[in-house]
Amino acid sequence: MNRREFIRVLGFGVGAVALSSTVTACGSLESHVDYGWSGPSKDIKDIRLQVLSYAMLAPNPHNKQPWIVRLTGSNSFELYVDPERLLPATDPYFRQIHIGQGTFLETLAIAATGLGHRAKIDLFPQGMYRNTELLNKPVASVTLIAQSNISPNPLFPYLLVRYSNKREYDNRPLSQMQMDTLNTFHQQYNHHPLTMVHSLKDKEQLEKVLTESMQIEVGDSARDHENNALFRFNDAEVRKYRDGFGTAQAGLSGVKRVLVENFFLSRESTEKDPTEFGQQAVTMTQKTAASTGTFAWISSATNTRADQVNVGREYCRINLKTTAKGIAQHPMSQVLQEYEEMLPLQASFKQFFNIVSSDTVQMLFRLGTAEATPHGPRRDINDIIKV
Repeated sequence: MNRREFIRVLGFGVGAVALSSTVTACGSLESHVDYGWSGPSKDIKDIRLQVLSYAMLAPNPHNKQPWIVRLTGSNSFELYVDPERLLPATDPYFRQIHIGQGTFLETLAIAATGLGHRAKIDLFPQGMYRNTELLNKPVASVTLIAQSNISPNPLFPYLLVRYSNKREYDNRPLSQMQMDTLNTFHQQYNHHPLTMVHSLKDKEQLEKVLTESMQIEVGDSARDHENNALFRFNDAEVRKYRDGFGTAQAGLSGVKRVLVENFFLSRESTEKDPTEFGQQAVTMTQKTAASTGTFAWISSATNTRADQVNVGREYCRINLKTTAKGIAQHPMSQVLQEYEEMLPLQASFKQFFNIVSSDTVQMLFRLGTAEATPHGPRRDINDIIKV
């Protein structure tokens, strides 16, 4: 049995984990490291670090964790984009990176309420830069204000359990009650429109579009290199980098995971010839899309850096709300990326769904039911703090 057949029999498309898009010593079966998912260490007394420990758990593009924090006062700090953690091949204008700044800010704002504080957030305090550039200016300044009578945000309990579920779903669409709940919640707290679709015609079109977008994605060496660099092939890589994602986040566990990671996957062979890895991604993207009953997206009429950050905040709130309701959620945004080869398919997607051509679909994601998977790794809080 060759490598391709072995992976097929296991029911696991390794490429899809690396490109769909969020452990112990080699040979062990399961993880005993929480990578921050148990909340701030009890040794941390500084309210800024407590809040930031939660913020590290925010959803973000490909789990790059593209954040730098500069402490500016005893209860204040600034957030910057980390220029060393960009995705230039797949996110050439850093739009997704700025969405990830918004998820970080929303997570810390919710966490602050659970810790007796209000987070005063000022976006782009030194001026907003264009949506085609990245300047060394803060995305936001944050001041934490103690309030003894503040009520924790209802989403606070879900910060430590939220994650992106990359498994195949059970193909059931959300119920009308579930969709009404999400729509009401979104309209109450957000400003950019949320669209949900679940008809057979819409599902079939999205399966086609998402599969084709993945085929385009893997058809370029720079994009292959960027995506493969984020895949963690074994426990040693997870421990070393504490970012990206690997087999566990796709639902592989136990003996199967050990066999795949130790005998059928390696960075050396994949980087030498990424063709098979990429085609597995296309196949598994098709299966993942086909298993999904409901798709959703958030769009904006304008596409400023502030729009991108605010959409990130909105997406984070939706992800926490779906977590609270037991709904699986997973972004599939390849078709939204702005590199030249993707633009014709992106235009076709917008035309089919009657999306105004000048609007920007900022996030595209799927919703449904699936078994849980482990959380993705996160870096230590000290890794993002600069002086």
